[in-house]
Amino acid sequence: MLAGGSAHGGAMTDSDWKERWHDVERFRLMAHETTDPVAAALLRDIVLDLEADLNELVDVEAQGLPWLGAAA
Repeated sequence: MLAGGSAHGGAMTDSDWKERWHDVERFRLMAHETTDPVAAALLRDIVLDLEADLNELVDVEAQGLPWLGAAA
C-alpha cells in the first residue's frame, strides 16, 4: 500500500509529513464521531493502515533510503 516518499519521488518534506499526520487525525476524528459501528470500524482500519504506512516511512528514511517503492 505504501507508495514511498513524496510525490516527486524523494524524501518526504515537513509539509508531506504534516499532510500525512493530518490525514491520520482526520480519519481518527471521523471514527470517533460516527454513530454507525460499521463505518467506525472501517475508519479505525484506515487509521491503522495510515499509521503503519507512516511508521514504515520513518523506518525507511531512518535507514537513508530514498523511497521504498510499491509494496505488494
